[in-house]
Amino acid sequence: YQELFMALTGSYQDIDLSPEEIQEIIKKLPTDLSEERKQVVLTAYQLLGKVNYFWGGKNLVLGWDSRWGTPMEVTAAGSSSSGTVRPFGLDCSGFVDWVFYNQSGGQYIIGHGGGASAQHNYCTPISWNNAKPGDLVFYPGDSHVGIVCGFDSSGNILIIHCASSSDNVVVTGKIGFTMIGRSRYFTECELCSQQSRYGKGASVLHGRHLQGH
Repeated sequence: YQELFMALTGSYQDIDLSPEEIQEIIKKLPTDLSEERKQVVLTAYQLLGKVNYFWGGKNLVLGWDSRWGTPMEVTAAGSSSSGTVRPFGLDCSGFVDWVFYNQSGGQYIIGHGGGASAQHNYCTPISWNNAKPGDLVFYPGDSHVGIVCGFDSSGNILIIHCASSSDNVVVTGKIGFTMIGRSRYFTECELCSQQSRYGKGASVLHGRHLQGH
């Protein structure tokens, strides 16, 4: 009955973080982290443990998608789950798309929604020593993507990602991730922040930059 009800009406979850949850997340972030990066991390944490992994799951919505959790057929080819019916959700790049789309208020789609490889193309390679929360990390061959979301008490990098092995959004260490890149989104945010000191055109320029990618 529950599955039938969800199929007819859709699902709903409150994804707002509590003040206590936000405080715990902030503890794992550098104190000098930019507001844009902080909001990317907080946005990503909104789906932690709440959305199933679904091969080919891409959906740009602001907030919760009522289809998440409802049984759907996996129509995308290339996975052992293709052709099966399972709770709808996001794949790894779909999760990253959703995070940046929501953080920007629906203005920014990283990599034009083209998957992990396309997202990687919209990043500048950096070293692991320069990692900041909000940067993207990739498996070999861009077979998986996640977001740096902080550091543990020992200074080890934490990654939030939608993992098929866990069938959900999880936070793990960097095992498996071999490459790291900085999204152009942050470069554009920093540019617009600098220009805002010199005139009113910055907000317009910011909007153009975001919508252009």
